[in-house]
Amino acid sequence: MALISLLLALLIERVVHLSAKLQLDNVLQRYLFPLLPSFINGGLLGTLVIIALPAILMYSLLDALAGLYYGIFTIITWLLLLLMSFGGSDYRRDYRQYLKALSRNDLEAKGMYANCLDVNSERFCATLLTQAVAQQLVWLNYRFYFAVIFYFVVAGPIGLTLYVVVRSYHKYIVQHHRKRLKRTGIHRIMRIVDWLPARLTMLGFALVAEEQAALPQSLRSWRDLSTPEFDLLGKVVYLASKANVETDQCYDYTCYLVQLAKRNITFFVTIISLLTINGTII
Repeated sequence: MALISLLLALLIERVVHLSAKLQLDNVLQRYLFPLLPSFINGGLLGTLVIIALPAILMYSLLDALAGLYYGIFTIITWLLLLLMSFGGSDYRRDYRQYLKALSRNDLEAKGMYANCLDVNSERFCATLLTQAVAQQLVWLNYRFYFAVIFYFVVAGPIGLTLYVVVRSYHKYIVQHHRKRLKRTGIHRIMRIVDWLPARLTMLGFALVAEEQAALPQSLRSWRDLSTPEFDLLGKVVYLASKANVETDQCYDYTCYLVQLAKRNITFFVTIISLLTINGTII
């Protein structure tokens, strides 16, 4: 059932783009986190309380729906959860606008939409900005697609709910309480939940790319516990792409990395399908 739900969700997500207001990240940031200001300074324990609440609600909902009408409502709930966890509609819209700015070489618009993608355009020259934005797009693809698929398949709806809450809460703290980030404990939790899926996606990039120079770097990342996953992934995708398109070819380079990210998702969905057919994954 997990594979069917996943494939249906991916198909629906490609056809119907869910409104940003309905995505789980935005729902949590609008309705849950602002109601719990006393937990912001609560350290690790307060952070665990915040991320556990939605998971408990999801568990209660699925338990109440279990067995009703041959499990139809359970599948619908799984689909809605996946669709609300995917995406980043705002980022996808800004990515399209960034590509349009690249195609017409509009430096001002390129910098503006790079900022919308959480890249500080003032810190980079034109070529380095292209690398930074492309790396950020790959990271967003990981956060909003690969990690979602990983936790749904490995840990089910409850595990996926926990991951999305951690992802959303981390972003909320960065945006509103950046100076308190380390005291909340969410940074450590985010590093923990990103550790395995981030390294798997690095391995996937190395395997699906034509350039094999990325494979040794992806294997070294398993021993590297100090470097942030964002930087490790950036090194891998740079090595995976440098033989196929130059970074000064801004439009081609950005599009190539996004296509590589999509190819990586397809690769792992294929593996999940094979493991499901084999009976390894139920």
